[in-house]
Amino acid sequence: MIKIVVVDGFSSGKFLAKKLQADGCVLLHISSSNNIDDYYYVGFDFSIYEEAITNENLADTVSLVKDFNPSFILAGAESGVLLADLLNDRLGLPYSNEFGKSKARRNKYEMIRRLSDAGLPAAKQTSVGTWDSARAWIEVHDKFPIVLKPLESAGSDGVYICNNLKESEVAFSQILGTRNKLNIDNVCVLLQEHLAGTEYVVNMVSLSGKQLVTEVVRYKKLLLDTGSIIYDFDELIDSTSDVYKRLVDYAREVVLCLGIENGPSHAEIMLTSEGPKLVEIAARTDGILRDTVSAQTTKFGQIEATALFITEPAAFERLMELNVDYKLFQYSYNVCLINRAEGTFDIEPFLNELVKLESFFEAVFYVENGKNITITKDVFSQPGTVYLVHPELQVIESDYRRIRAMESDFIYLRCGG
Repeated sequence: MIKIVVVDGFSSGKFLAKKLQADGCVLLHISSSNNIDDYYYVGFDFSIYEEAITNENLADTVSLVKDFNPSFILAGAESGVLLADLLNDRLGLPYSNEFGKSKARRNKYEMIRRLSDAGLPAAKQTSVGTWDSARAWIEVHDKFPIVLKPLESAGSDGVYICNNLKESEVAFSQILGTRNKLNIDNVCVLLQEHLAGTEYVVNMVSLSGKQLVTEVVRYKKLLLDTGSIIYDFDELIDSTSDVYKRLVDYAREVVLCLGIENGPSHAEIMLTSEGPKLVEIAARTDGILRDTVSAQTTKFGQIEATALFITEPAAFERLMELNVDYKLFQYSYNVCLINRAEGTFDIEPFLNELVKLESFFEAVFYVENGKNITITKDVFSQPGTVYLVHPELQVIESDYRRIRAMESDFIYLRCGG
């Protein structure tokens, strides 16, 4: 019987925990704090856990975890990474990551600084606490656009692309002194050069410093008039793609540089004219993944690989030794919904049309039916994700356009437009 602690088992961590419980593992859930945003609890299932606690006093939490006597401690979502690292270190568990680099796996300034110090390609940057310091760096940098964002956040929360000094000042004021969706106070602002190119994701699972690649994904994002970024869709690419090896080789160097030795990693990488450069990396599973989709596309995604790493490490190690890249059996899009007007969320008309799409596979909504819904302004206000899977990419592209057309007609708004 394998005992596992899951810290903040939200996002794709819900599906990883469910898979582990189905495989016979006994789970303890820890919420990293008592002020986690309600967004993360949508679809959360307490019943798969033997016990669920909230970390309010670290000494008490450590004592309870010791009594549980786990073999593994995992972060289910970004908010749980630091506490999972700390608990792994306190208990001295073997399948953990380098504790001395824990901060660099969460703090985006430290993350990029580590890469630069190691000689890896990385963005120019600074971290400041006043607008005067920010303006001084911008004037020396002397190139727009630039990126402003919190030091520790998730998704596109608080991320702005600015085209001039005025936009930069407005974005700076909207970040500094606020609390982000991970309930962390933004006491400093990160300023970075804008990386021009195509953004990709490289998902891997590591064991003793060796990595198994599970997905490489192409991102498409949209820039709003406010300078905020939202997700449009992401597309799983085949390992035969001409960019695959460049991205994977760089991602392997990044995870080793940042001390990710065991477990899942999710690296967002911009492929620029100068080559790959890291946007950010997370020591957890990719938040938008669904094991049901992976079963249709590669037949073995990051969630399944992470579960195998835990439940059958010898089998996982043999799989790594084969050194075979994944194969794409069907194409897929994860289409992030973009709501353009306020109203009441009405799922049924939308679902009735979705099921008619040839590539429709699954829809996940982050808003309850009948609840008020706001205009999408960031990743946390996107109302859901539609998963499209099909052997022909053209079918998926057509269905994607149909979804956007339905949104233009306010199909899931009872009172919109």
